[in-house]
This record gives sequence, structure tokens and C-alpha cells, in this order.
Amino acid sequence: MSAIYEAQAPEQLRQQPCIEILRRVWVQQYYLEAGVVQWRTPDHLPPHKQLICSPYDPQARNRTKRDVNWTGYTVHLTETCDSDKPHLITHVETTPATTGDVEMTEIIHEALAAQDLLPGEHLVDTAYVDAQHLLTSQVKYDLDLVGPVPGDSSWQAQAAQGFDLSCFQVDWEAERVICPMGCHSHSWGLHSDNYDNPVIRVRFRPSDCRSCSSRSLCTRSPKLPRVLTLRPQAQHLALTAARQRQTTAQFKQRYAKRAGVEGTISQAVGAFGLRHCRYIGLAKTHLQHIATAAAINLSRLFDWLRAVPRSQTRQSRFAALKPLPQDNLSSQALECGA
Repeated sequence: MSAIYEAQAPEQLRQQPCIEILRRVWVQQYYLEAGVVQWRTPDHLPPHKQLICSPYDPQARNRTKRDVNWTGYTVHLTETCDSDKPHLITHVETTPATTGDVEMTEIIHEALAAQDLLPGEHLVDTAYVDAQHLLTSQVKYDLDLVGPVPGDSSWQAQAAQGFDLSCFQVDWEAERVICPMGCHSHSWGLHSDNYDNPVIRVRFRPSDCRSCSSRSLCTRSPKLPRVLTLRPQAQHLALTAARQRQTTAQFKQRYAKRAGVEGTISQAVGAFGLRHCRYIGLAKTHLQHIATAAAINLSRLFDWLRAVPRSQTRQSRFAALKPLPQDNLSSQALECGA
């Protein structure tokens, strides 16, 4: 291999794609130590987004999601879910397996907007929701993004017995925060989190925190004062409103519609072989996914014209005793990765 990169070797040889892929695989998997070729340990391999898993398909990536591990791609399906119309897939996205679901929300909305297919509300899995998407969906697309948002991960919120973020009063105009005991914050500064998202760090005076009678409910640090991390105002308000909304019965009834997309994934996998890639490479795999979606749509249109009722989600005998609520929901779209 090293001879290919010597000065007297033909340059055209080094430019061959297969040679470059082989070079990258070797660099990722091996290293030289004292002139001896060594295997890289798992801790020294490149990130999964960069790691080539197969020289035959250099775009395929490995991913583990909960208890499922696979090498290849992820497909994201968007479908309509009007009660009186056939449920049709309106958009398909295919990505390397390591692409996060949250990275696709804006891309999907842009594609739907370009085709004039944006729904009034978009029911999505929690992995597609963050504060920025909640805000952008409303402001840019006039779309209600409906999906469970992660709760406050602080130990105070998890223990349900301390002063979490919701216990503090935020004065955005004055750029200060008032704690539950009435103390005002000492500093307010713009920073970036580990993902380069803008955040606001708020600190309280050490003297106020040291003498506070409720210190054990606010911080576990023996000396340092309480520090809060806020998102910019618009994102913070959107996230707070979404967290409050998802606790209501109305939200649960609306979000129950999203279960239909799980049936779509099941149908696509079981009846149409969605998870079996017949070709190599992202572009050809995406084309296969589009063809599969088109086949599903044709099948559903045929059933709808023949008045074939949609299959219902299997219920236990106990759950079947409870009557289902009346469905008065408007036209929506759902989206899910698989």
C-alpha cells in the first residue's frame, strides 16, 4: 500500500476511489508503533459518523438505538393522518444511520414547504423535538410541532423536592433571575453549550447562597453558588409552553394519532421489505425507499377506493373494554425514523 504513495508511483493510481477508501479503512483500523502494525482498540477508533463499516458501501454507518444495532441507513417517513382520507406518505428522507433524528426536523419541513405539503400540525417522536424546532416551526412555517419534549434533567427536578428551573422567576428585560428565597442573580452572560447552541448562564452571589436556609434544596455544592443555564428567551418560552402542554389530556388525545406511523413502519418492513437494502450507497437506497413509499401509497389508495377499512392496533381484552374518544382532529402529518 505504501508503494502507491511513493514519488515514482503513477499518480492516477492514488486517485482511484477504491484506493482512497482502502487507505481510509487502514488508517481507521490500524496504526504503526515501533514499526509494527497494531489494531486500534475500540476507544481509539474514529467517531461512528466517520467510521467506514464496509469498503463495499463506504456511506453506511453503524448505530445502536436502544436494544437494536444495525449498519446502514435510517429512513424518515412523513404521512398524512386525516380520519376521512387515505393515509398517504408525503415525504421520504434517507440518511446514514448515525444522523440524529433531531437533525432532520428542519430538513423535512423545508422539503414539505417546497412542495406545498406542510400540515397544520406535525406529530413527531420526541427525538425530533428541541427548543429551536418548536420556535422555528411556529415562526417560519406557521406549523404546530407536536411531540413530547424532554423534561428538566436537573437533580432537583428528578427528585421532585428541590428548586428546579421552574421555581425561579426570570426577568428577561432586566436580565436577572429571582430565586425562590427572593435573592437576585449576580451575573448574566451569553455562552455556548457542548453542541454550540447559545445559552445564558446565570450565577448568584456566593454570600447569598452560603447563608441560605434552603441551600440543600438548591445546590449540592458545599461552597459554590447556584448556576442556572437558560436558553434564549424565545426558545425558553416555547420549551416551557410545550412542557406544560404535554401534561394535559388534550395533548395526549391529539398525540395518540402518531401511533399510526408505527403501523406504517410495520407495514413497510413486513410487507414491502423496507429494511432490506437491495442496492449499495445512499442515493440508491433512498431511491428504493421512495419506490417503497409509492407502492404503499398505491396499495392504500386501492384499499380506500374499495372501502377496505384500515387495520386497527391490536388491543388487549382489558383495554378494549374502555370506549375510544371521539375523533375530531384536523388534518395532520406524522413523521418517524426507522
